[in-house]
Amino acid sequence: MLKQLQQSLSAPRTIMTINAVNTDGTVTASTASNHTQRVIGSGSIGDHIYVQDGRVLGTAPDLVFVEIEV
Repeated sequence: MLKQLQQSLSAPRTIMTINAVNTDGTVTASTASNHTQRVIGSGSIGDHIYVQDGRVLGTAPDLVFVEIEV
């Protein structure tokens, strides 16, 4: 059980945009850098979502993407 908790805490959380809603309970979503992934969950086309470990965690705010070089 501790191992499962450690894995879920270490998995990165990504903000993605839904491109397609599939009939099998998944959605196809893409990142700001155009990486596309099919994930388990639901939503509407154009929604911004949080994705972690191949699953939709919920909706994400629609914020402007800014990249700052350090």
